[in-house]
Amino acid sequence: MADQAKEHLGADPFAEIALREHPLAGNGLEAITPRVWEKRMFAQGTEAAERLPKLTYEKQLEQFQLELDTLRAYYRPYLRRLTPAAGFARPRQELRAFDFRYEEEQDTAFSRVLAGLGKWEQVTVPDFRGPTKEKGRWTGYYRTTFISSRPASGKRVFVVFKGVDYKAIVYVNGKCVGSHEGLFAPFECDITSVLQEENVLVVEVHNDYPMMGVNGSRLDGDKMYAATGPGWDEPIDGWHHCPPGGGIYNRVFVEERAELFVQDIFVRTNPEEAMFEAWVDVTNATSGLIEHAELRFQVYADNFDGEGLSEIRFPVAYAGPGLNNYRYKIAFPQFQSWELEMPRLYTLRVTVFRGEERVDVHDRCFGMRSFRMDELEEPKGTLYFNNRPIMLRGANEMGHLQLCVMHDDYDQLVDDILIAKLANLNFYRVTQRPVQEEIYDCMDRLGMLNQCDLPAFGYIRRSQFCEAVRQTAEMERLVRSHPSVIMVSLINEPSRPAKRGKGHRHLFRDEMEAFFTAARQAIYIENPDRVVKNAEGDYDPPTAEGLSDFHCYTMWYTNHMIPFGELYKGGLPPIKAGWKTGCGEYGSEGLDRLDLMQARYPREWLPEKLSDRWMPNAIVDAQSYALHGDWYPEPSGVEDWIRDSQQYQAFVTKLMTDAIRRRADRIVQSAVHLLIDAWPSGWMKSLVGVDRVPKPAYFTYAQSMESVRVHLRGDRWRAYAGEVVELEAWLLNDTPAAYNDCRIIVTLRDDRSDIASFAIDARVEAVSSCYSGTLALVMPETDGRRTVYAEACLLNASGQVLNGEQFEIEVFARRDAADAQSHIAYIGEKAKQLCSECQWIAASYSSKIDCETILISSSESFRAHETEIRKRVDAGATAVFLSDENGHGQWKIGGEDVKEEKTGALFTLACDESLSSLIGTAPSDFSYFFNRATDRIDPLTGCGWRLEGVTPLLYTYEKPSLGKSPAPIPAGKPKIAVVGTRKLGSGSLVFIGLELEGRTGCNPPLDRLLASLVFGKQTE
Repeated sequence: MADQAKEHLGADPFAEIALREHPLAGNGLEAITPRVWEKRMFAQGTEAAERLPKLTYEKQLEQFQLELDTLRAYYRPYLRRLTPAAGFARPRQELRAFDFRYEEEQDTAFSRVLAGLGKWEQVTVPDFRGPTKEKGRWTGYYRTTFISSRPASGKRVFVVFKGVDYKAIVYVNGKCVGSHEGLFAPFECDITSVLQEENVLVVEVHNDYPMMGVNGSRLDGDKMYAATGPGWDEPIDGWHHCPPGGGIYNRVFVEERAELFVQDIFVRTNPEEAMFEAWVDVTNATSGLIEHAELRFQVYADNFDGEGLSEIRFPVAYAGPGLNNYRYKIAFPQFQSWELEMPRLYTLRVTVFRGEERVDVHDRCFGMRSFRMDELEEPKGTLYFNNRPIMLRGANEMGHLQLCVMHDDYDQLVDDILIAKLANLNFYRVTQRPVQEEIYDCMDRLGMLNQCDLPAFGYIRRSQFCEAVRQTAEMERLVRSHPSVIMVSLINEPSRPAKRGKGHRHLFRDEMEAFFTAARQAIYIENPDRVVKNAEGDYDPPTAEGLSDFHCYTMWYTNHMIPFGELYKGGLPPIKAGWKTGCGEYGSEGLDRLDLMQARYPREWLPEKLSDRWMPNAIVDAQSYALHGDWYPEPSGVEDWIRDSQQYQAFVTKLMTDAIRRRADRIVQSAVHLLIDAWPSGWMKSLVGVDRVPKPAYFTYAQSMESVRVHLRGDRWRAYAGEVVELEAWLLNDTPAAYNDCRIIVTLRDDRSDIASFAIDARVEAVSSCYSGTLALVMPETDGRRTVYAEACLLNASGQVLNGEQFEIEVFARRDAADAQSHIAYIGEKAKQLCSECQWIAASYSSKIDCETILISSSESFRAHETEIRKRVDAGATAVFLSDENGHGQWKIGGEDVKEEKTGALFTLACDESLSSLIGTAPSDFSYFFNRATDRIDPLTGCGWRLEGVTPLLYTYEKPSLGKSPAPIPAGKPKIAVVGTRKLGSGSLVFIGLELEGRTGCNPPLDRLLASLVFGKQTE
């Protein structure tokens, strides 16, 4: 299906990138195969594991609210600000009310804009808006007035912008006073010389197409923007995929300052040596020297009861015009460290004196912590927080935190960070852009680590090389003093521009590496201690310096980076040799809750009645309709779609999180994509809706992220009664402490009774994962089929139960293949091999053989016998066609063209349970087949079949286009038969496009289907 998907997903740039971009197996990459170990067997025991409680979704929601209340109470003291008032403040007035309009043709006479002519609308800043996409290159104007008296001697007045997206040119009273490029960095303009009593401020805002392009097309621009922003409240363009709009999206104020003032403070902490360095940027706003000033430092415990530092004085010989950077090393032996559970903050207060006159005061909060990455011991890349190894476990953030600040909803900002903590996360990837400083302040106070990304995605324009380096330095200056910010990255998913025909526009990889080097040097100037990751989700690896990273959506964008079965077995995509890696994105889509849809969606997106047939392509830019078919059957109504998509999202979240945690030896950082949605249907890969109600996958994720847990893994999810199924038991430990003298108890049971129990002693090192032992489980008897569970519990050295896990196995009764095995004939080597693997008695086909079923795998050999085989089928025989063993893919049957169609390597197929061949099957029976030849779960599809009149038994779906506007609700997607039948006279033609090698004899639903098709009578 992947090939088919590439043809249809061009309208969705994110799906298109995932399906097309895969790293080249080039020099410097290392293949990561499953870990190996010496097998340890569990011993049978008498002590049973505790039965795991099964909480309903409603009960989980209830507990979520209670636990969130508990977290609020715990962290409330750390939100305090205990630093005493300075008794000094810069006079400031905030500007919120503006008029806005877009550029008009008459504005070539710019005096019209300055004079306020044209049609303006009243807006309140922060303001972020479109248009976007193909209309995303535009100019708009913000205009306001303010009253200000002339400053006293020795004072200056500045207009300060905390963030304008994207280019801003600032005019005060008709004069251009400054400009700035970039969507995130604060900037300011000295307006003293143009100030009047009544003043007119005009801000000219230029938006541009982002460098990554528009909707995956060739149209791109110079804007440093990735795929994250606050969006705006408009369902077609404003809600989805964080559109690249523009505007004054952060605060604006006019501020009076002394001629000598503190511009910024960076506290470079060094807890290992019980000291810190204070870097103080002091601006001299005059054109001459200012001599004999003094900086006075005080340190206060800001959000806890602790000891600070009394006043320390540093004389300043002189300050030259513009920016001056002063650095002081200060011993701090009595410090208390900043920890995730105790995020203790201090305030460094710097007071500027000229003689005995206090002219300025500036505060900077900081936390005494260290963060570093080991680049000496291979595999390199181990992370250390406060000199202890740490595993970063987290989620991506795309807009919801920014909206909290824009709406002055700081209670929600706190909750959004605590919702992550409640899911056992210690890390937010603040995805693909720096954000408002209030967000970092809040993460500082709540002990939430985070990564800050430069807003670059895919490419960097060659003409913007220097601008990108400049913005990198701005990013570091914005975040460097925040203890919560422990890493920055420089680009998301870098791709090969020549592959897209854009080599004439963007940096090639060698030039990109030059940018990485330059950007790292720019960061070093601002903060020598910063851990830098060059690329997030690198599609053109490896990078020359630092940690690598991959993004993996293999269970959504099918087989993205690595097939699911290989990942589940323990493999990883190729990574930078000699290094560990990060996995910065993974996940799948789960639709919004019905209540949220009904409250917020446009009415035309939803059915008139819940019982009506409905498809999610009614939701603009939703992916489920186009992509679900590789993974779960097509539901009918809206409630069914919500249930099935959310169940699948939870399933994916657990399987992929567990796979990542098992590779703690190589993966040091991971983040699900993503945690909380910013808008209705914004990014429905989110685990929590915009209404802050968790989807089921949130609870699955929280359970998978418990810091210490037992975990069961096995490749056989179905087996026959009496078979031995082996499961691996693992211990996963993200804490900085080893767990010794543990025991794992496992009980095989069903809902009624226990079958057998087992135990093993176990231990796990700090911040690691380890295989603990193997269970050999004998499947119980059954007359038909039954579900059994291996339930495990982990006990610490004191016998306390720390964690539990359940692994489900479906058990089937073994049946005889058939009674009349002598009536099978085969044509082709693959058909012969299938008979052998299934232990069917069969003979090579000839016209003299009396046979009821003919298996055919060679179209060339079939042509020699076609006429007589058709006669046999007309008389009641069954002809079973396997995909052509020579790869021809074209058959002629009775003059009719029959075509094998590529489906891609799929792990699941839908089935029609009402057909006679499938009576007694469950919807999930034809999924995740075990392959005994590779000893893992492997894809089950080889091809689909195109012919008139075929009845699909097992099928996938044609992939539709992902459109950009609501589409008519169809009756459903056309099916592609992977296994299908067609009547011919009194007999049947059967077409099987399954991959069968290694899969028969160990996947009961497959064996039953084959027996039914080969020996049973097929009916429509």
